[in-house]
Amino acid sequence: MMRLGKFFKYIFVLIIVTASVYLLAQMASYMGKSIPLIGGARIGVVRISGVIVSSAETIRQLRALDGDPSIKAIILRINSPGGAVVPSQDIYEEVGKIRAKGKPVISSIGTLGASGAYYIASGTDYIMASPGSLTGSIGVIMELAEFKDLLDKIGIKSEVLKAGAMKDAGSPFRPMTPAEQEYMQTLLANIHAQFIHDVSKGRKIPVETLKPLADGRVFTGKMALGLHLVDGLGDYRDAVSKAQQMAHLSGTPELKEFPKKTFLDSLFSSKMSSYLTGVTGGSGGFWAIMPGRGF
Repeated sequence: MMRLGKFFKYIFVLIIVTASVYLLAQMASYMGKSIPLIGGARIGVVRISGVIVSSAETIRQLRALDGDPSIKAIILRINSPGGAVVPSQDIYEEVGKIRAKGKPVISSIGTLGASGAYYIASGTDYIMASPGSLTGSIGVIMELAEFKDLLDKIGIKSEVLKAGAMKDAGSPFRPMTPAEQEYMQTLLANIHAQFIHDVSKGRKIPVETLKPLADGRVFTGKMALGLHLVDGLGDYRDAVSKAQQMAHLSGTPELKEFPKKTFLDSLFSSKMSSYLTGVTGGSGGFWAIMPGRGF
């Protein structure tokens, strides 16, 4: 009986200690502080790496951090050449929703943060890039292969049945007509205008000032700073310090990161990146559009 009483006493003490630590952590989080071994205010980190072909996982992570009251700021650690149009736009919009609630979002560009990746970064409160980072590439590209001459040599012909004059525009089995080329160019120009508009909105740069820079060129971080395409020069640790400053955090905040990809995930991602680079003619994925993917 005595042993049972001691057991319940220990359980009671454990519950009290656990509750006290939890309440202390919540108080620290509320006051923008972080206490070693106890916790408190934290900074969330979302990594955007490789060719952007989907927004689902990134948006899931952003929403998880947005809904966590202990997360006082979010860092996007970017190392990407860009990718498909719609996923980049979706992430840009999600970042805007988080910022509208008052939670700072900071971009930290590593080796590369160009095209669709820069599109996303332009929607954040602050962009930190290393002096040698490659960024910018505000442009749209579509590269289509034509196999007609090759197929003629080996005796293969293609028959197409369609309803709609432009339904097979860009087919690799025949040259494009002037009307199809004009149609494709109009399509690209419209997407380019959307890109420029959103970067202008995010960076607060007038459209007319931005247009001369939006011809697809990449810039180093140092060049981009002079053009107001980024806000500061520094590495990942500098971005963490900036996030801490913008969120008014004291102490050394804990960084909340999501589990890294498994080997199979990384292998698939690498294979997909290689495939997309091949499809786009080795353009490095700078804001490429792939026919049949969203159009």
